[in-house]
Amino acid sequence: MNKASLLIIFFILLLCSPVLHAQQDRAKDYILVLHSINFRETWTHQAYEAIRTTLTHDGIPVKGEELQIPLIKDTAEINCKVDYLRQQYPFPPKAVICIGDPAWLVSRPLFDNEWKDVPSLICYSQGMVPRNIEAMVDRNLGFRGAMIPTSEMIKGYNVTTLRQPLYVRETIETIRKIQPELKKIAFICDNRYISFVTCQELQNVLEEQYPDLELDVLSWPKLSTENLLDTLTTYNNKNAAIIYYSWYAIPQKGENHYLVDNVQKMTSSFSNTPVYLIVDLDIKNGNFAGGHYISIEDFNDAIITTIREILAEGDAFVPCDRIGGSPKTYLNYQHLYAHGINPSFYPKNAVYFDEPPTFFEKYKIPIICGIIIFILSASIVTLRIRLLIQKRKTQKELREKEKIEEANLLKTAFLANMSHEIRTPLNAIVGFSNLIAQGEIEEEDREEFRKIIETNNELLLQLINDILDLSKIEAGKMDFTYSDIDVSGMFNRLEQVFCNKTKPGVKLICVLPEKNCFIHSEKNRLMQVVTNFLTNACKFTFKGSITMGYEEIEGGLRFYVSDTGKGIAEENIPHVFERFAKFDMFIQGTGLGLSICHTIIDYLKGEIGVVSEEGVGSTFWFTIPCEVKVSV
Repeated sequence: MNKASLLIIFFILLLCSPVLHAQQDRAKDYILVLHSINFRETWTHQAYEAIRTTLTHDGIPVKGEELQIPLIKDTAEINCKVDYLRQQYPFPPKAVICIGDPAWLVSRPLFDNEWKDVPSLICYSQGMVPRNIEAMVDRNLGFRGAMIPTSEMIKGYNVTTLRQPLYVRETIETIRKIQPELKKIAFICDNRYISFVTCQELQNVLEEQYPDLELDVLSWPKLSTENLLDTLTTYNNKNAAIIYYSWYAIPQKGENHYLVDNVQKMTSSFSNTPVYLIVDLDIKNGNFAGGHYISIEDFNDAIITTIREILAEGDAFVPCDRIGGSPKTYLNYQHLYAHGINPSFYPKNAVYFDEPPTFFEKYKIPIICGIIIFILSASIVTLRIRLLIQKRKTQKELREKEKIEEANLLKTAFLANMSHEIRTPLNAIVGFSNLIAQGEIEEEDREEFRKIIETNNELLLQLINDILDLSKIEAGKMDFTYSDIDVSGMFNRLEQVFCNKTKPGVKLICVLPEKNCFIHSEKNRLMQVVTNFLTNACKFTFKGSITMGYEEIEGGLRFYVSDTGKGIAEENIPHVFERFAKFDMFIQGTGLGLSICHTIIDYLKGEIGVVSEEGVGSTFWFTIPCEVKVSV
């Protein structure tokens, strides 16, 4: 090879050197996520996606590895995993995110060598880890000292822990509110060390704070998946509760793989009692009732916040121990309801999923449409009102004018009527008085004239009294004076007054109870009403009889005056008690008496009425409520 060729090769290598160096630098600009098991579970998948999406958006590539640690049988396989990571990632990442303490424990040799200066973040740390790899692989964790604090294991390393505390006591308190008759808790777990640590904490809490609660540990591989589901059917939904933690089971020969792969869904289906959680496994799908814990979303936010701080501060970041969020009580409404829990036991301060929609949420669209229609309708109505205001104002003025005119007409008619009614008896009185004063008439005629004068005097007096009563009624000043009344005595006096006022051939009959009745009421007004009834009966009864009386009824007395007079036409009966109601123009009277009677009985809180048949007779009656005392 000549010197020219060597020179060309040298310049090519010189030009490529920066490119290769840049590629090496770029190879280091990535984040590695190591999962202790896999990313297939909902909560782990969400965590990985949150990390990948956010950091990729920030311009940092994210790579993930599933370590499948529960499937590892010996330390040789652990070494193979470490060698695989060493070969797969020859350039150290910017940071390593370990989901679960075991992921960091397995990759620890890398942090001792190749990744020595790489910062790492352990998510979902339980605070305790096996003392060494051998104990974790062999699952020999029962002896004292088998577990050590995570803080002791990571001492001297650039490791930040993001813990997921177990709020066991708070979850049990929530369960006891939902199931007041709780006596037993069944705990579902597997044989991984995190299940071992969690089960120990649950046992400690029950022994120290809830000694009355019994604990059943349902663990794999002591129970197969089928055995687990069969066992769940035996628990009563009132006094037993199930807490699901983890069921990482390796299907055995002949075992139903569908049950193993869908154990979470099957657990809810086979259980008579709600299935609770102490870590978030996503309760939105309805497989679990929920519990008190840090939500996946909050924990993922804490992961993103922490890793961003680590990347931003670099060597200045001080490793620390953090909690991945604030715990809350999360419950699935429909899961609890489907397992027979009365909604009245649901805690008020919980966050609910699958909660039935409120009335507004259920009918939101119809309500909004209704509001829009209402607004449009209201606008139309408002416009119409504005257009009709002037018309209504005009109509009101017209009505007021009509009322004034009607009042004037009534006043004129009343004056004309009263003028006629007053003039008639007054003319009789004046005329016959003049005849008697001349002295040229026989004694028999004189006596007849005297009776006519007396009759018209009474008629005129009654007319004036009716007018005075009417004016008092109009002014609202009709007087009522209450006193004790001997009702039978009152009727006896009325009989004496009216026995000579009936027409010839008409008999006046007074029907009274065997024992006298005494009441406290308005005597003058009662006599006024009965007198009006008798006066009318005497006017219109030309043969037969007039019967007056009273009787005791429930809550008071009933008064009546019956006659065999001319009666009242059926079409006139509804108008009997109206003012100026006169159906025979040849009979003297103003038509005010019965109207006044109606007002008096209304004031006494009684009832008044008439039963009549034309040509047969009439019965006028009224009742008053009162306390009746009978003489002994």
